[in-house]
Amino acid sequence: MTQIKHAANDNAPTFLGRLKAWLEYSTAVSSLNRLDDRTLADIGLKRDQISDFVKSWSVKDDDAA
Repeated sequence: MTQIKHAANDNAPTFLGRLKAWLEYSTAVSSLNRLDDRTLADIGLKRDQISDFVKSWSVKDDDAA
């Protein structure tokens, strides 16, 4: 059986990994932007906070993995 040597930077994001992260970010921002202002307020967000919220949420998600 052949063993594959892994590079020291195996955790570096690949093109597909970055694409997947961008698609998830874009989908989340789009979904939240479709909510009305009252619903956003119910979950504690203002429309201008959506992008920052999704970015911070995705960083927390990466740390959990």
